[in-house]
Amino acid sequence: MEKLIITVAPTGTGTTREDTPYLPLTPKEIADEVHLAYEAGAAIAHMHVRDEEGKPSMDKEIYRDLVERVKEKCGNELIISLTSAGKHGISDEERLEFCDLSPDFGSLDAGSLNLKNFVFMNSPQFLEKLAKKMQENNVKPEIEVFHPGMIPNAQKLIDAGLITGSLHYSIVLGADGGMPATPKSLLYFLDSLPEGASWGVVAFKNQLAMNTLAISLGGHVRVGMEDYAYIRPGVLAKTNAEFVEQIKKIAHEFGREIATPAEAREMLLGSNN
Repeated sequence: MEKLIITVAPTGTGTTREDTPYLPLTPKEIADEVHLAYEAGAAIAHMHVRDEEGKPSMDKEIYRDLVERVKEKCGNELIISLTSAGKHGISDEERLEFCDLSPDFGSLDAGSLNLKNFVFMNSPQFLEKLAKKMQENNVKPEIEVFHPGMIPNAQKLIDAGLITGSLHYSIVLGADGGMPATPKSLLYFLDSLPEGASWGVVAFKNQLAMNTLAISLGGHVRVGMEDYAYIRPGVLAKTNAEFVEQIKKIAHEFGREIATPAEAREMLLGSNN
């Protein structure tokens, strides 16, 4: 199997300091956590930002500060992935502004769903605008799919020429309102993805089990406090790097080497690099 690409997601929108006191919130704290995970073996940093009160934000200048700090600490090989869903209830234009920073990856959530107690809205019109903005700024879409209907939604953008080149899907499992984090769900997704697409797992529940299954099947994984705060039952991770070290041990048992950021960049971005 090809080398394993590990993504770290250190913050997110839903995790709070009440969930874990170790959650990084400021650009400096997030950059420090990303650096630790990078040194441990993470090749991609999937990043959200928070405002001065610790609340979710899509402020482009906070993103700019974070990206500059991460590049200063980790260099230019680490793949930078920014979210298009860092705050809910804002305008489409505000959600698109991160593209102006030209990160390597940007999340493209390929449809809407009831997420906990609100509607996570990604209309066809918004997805077209997002895909066009990504193309203009050479941002590769990380196609996030929470349920199987999102796969044909993304295919419409591909058929329209709004997503080109190699395809990478993040299969999101265990979100409240999405597909459950079970082997059956993952296998169903894998049967539905376009031939030749690369894929990874994002699991909000049963994370270690689902990541282990992904490793055994040749996929890639995401870890971090955005998705899950516990390194083992009842024990909070003190750093996001702990999750990376844990995954490396599991990958070793399956005989899978860990992709460096440079190798991951070639595998996922290729000519878009």
